[in-house]
Amino acid sequence: MNCEVQEYNLKFDQVEVKVQNIINAMGYPKGAAPPEIVEMVKKQLDESRHHIKLKCGFVVLPPNGISVKDGYIHLKDLTFHTERIVSVPLRKMEEAALFVVTIGHQFDAWSRNTFKSEDALAGYIIDLVGSEIAERTTDWLENKIVALAKEEGKKCSNRYSPGYCGWSVAEQHKLFSFFPENFCGVSLSESALMKPHKSVSGIIGLGKEMKRLEYPCSACRVSHCYKNQELPLSNTSGS
Repeated sequence: MNCEVQEYNLKFDQVEVKVQNIINAMGYPKGAAPPEIVEMVKKQLDESRHHIKLKCGFVVLPPNGISVKDGYIHLKDLTFHTERIVSVPLRKMEEAALFVVTIGHQFDAWSRNTFKSEDALAGYIIDLVGSEIAERTTDWLENKIVALAKEEGKKCSNRYSPGYCGWSVAEQHKLFSFFPENFCGVSLSESALMKPHKSVSGIIGLGKEMKRLEYPCSACRVSHCYKNQELPLSNTSGS
């Protein structure tokens, strides 16, 4: 696959945002949310169109310099320390697609100003709306990578991000070293948090023996993972 950095600007209608995911993240099982809550979610989701700037991109690292061992991923001269939840599914990858996604700084300002206006419920819903848009934009990019890999007879793994599945968020600095500065308008704080806040980064393994598997959520203790939005209420603890 082309090893040059690829970058995309998307429109809201290009991503498949799901109202039910936002409602699930609020703690309501399907069909249990009061009508006024559903309407508030829809209202804030519609308003979000005016406060987002969807950007995403990726770079594919060639086979040279890639190796995976239990709990470790070696990319060129950098070693990432991950749990086996991440390293085992990637152990046969031939190439590594590193990616970054964001919904933009304007959304952060809108969310922050809503909280400052003392409309706590609206601010809470807006925060969840932002998380949903970011994840669905990441879905779009993942599908793009999958399609490009398929053209070359390769398959893809699931996507994995620092901060999840036992992979330390501190390793964002290593991951971002493979991108141009301020790639997609995203930067890192000293503590490795992304700015804008509603941003996603990670890795997808490419290769002839890669498989997309069910995430082993039962083995993970991270309660804030976006995958919890798709689990029954009894298995979640919020967003």
